[in-house]
Formats: sequence, structure tokens, C-alpha cells
Amino acid sequence: MIKKQSVGIWMNVAVVLLTLVSLIVYGVNISSEGYFKNAAVSNLILYGVLAIVMLIMVIVLAQVKVSDSVQLAVEIVSGILRIAAPVLLTLGLVTLVSARAEGLGFIFFSNEDVLLEVQTAANMSSATGTIVNMVCLGISAIAAMAAAFFSTKKKDA
Repeated sequence: MIKKQSVGIWMNVAVVLLTLVSLIVYGVNISSEGYFKNAAVSNLILYGVLAIVMLIMVIVLAQVKVSDSVQLAVEIVSGILRIAAPVLLTLGLVTLVSARAEGLGFIFFSNEDVLLEVQTAANMSSATGTIVNMVCLGISAIAAMAAAFFSTKKKDA
């Protein structure tokens, strides 16, 4: 059964895992020492969790055998979910970037007088974690967009 999955299913599984990694990196970032400690970004977790739930629903809908009369409705719902998930991931990325841009600018581009005080090991680690979080979310969003173009129907052979 596992070997018979389509490329679209495997891509959606990969997006779910990448999104989980993004949320874990975000959680570590806001709980670790440094500039962004306790600086939660509103709705980022919500967007990520909703995207994961939607992608899991796409995977489950592809596994369900339904009659021909219901198949069209299943395909429409699956299509909507496959469009909404990357939208949520992109919205999460945009929210994260807008919330962190000023802090990253302060850490990396302060005056030379302030730079030594700002670029501590903890702040640099926090900034690096934020950048990694942005990259992971960006890759998740792009992969989710790409996955929407692949069929989720199981192979029969």
C-alpha cells in the first residue's frame, strides 16, 4: 500500500514534515536566549497547524474509495485544500518576515558604536534561527505550491 502512493502524496508528506520542522525551529527560536526570546509572532503557529491539517486531509482524501457520484466533490475539496495550504504557509512566512525585519536589521546593520553590544553570541544565534525559520517556511510554501500540480490518486499497479 505504501509503495503505490503517487508523487503528489509523497510531496504532500514532505511538505507536512518541512512545516513541522519550521514550527519546531520557530518554537526553539522564541524559547532560546537572544534578541527574539519570547517574541511570538501572532498566528504563525495557527497558520502552520492549519496548513498541516489541510495537507493531511488531502492525503486522507486520496486514500478513500468513494462512489463516482461523490468523487467529483472529493476532488473539489482536495483541490481547495491543496490551494489553501500553500496560501497559509506563505501568509505565515510574510507574517514572520514582517515581524522580524526590524530586529534583523538592528542586529546586522546597526552603527559600529552599537554593533559590538548588539551582535552578542545569543543575539546572533537568535537571528540565525529566525533566518533558518524563514528559509524552512519558504521551502515549505514552494513545495506545497509544486505539490498542488501533481496528482494525488493512488497508482493501481
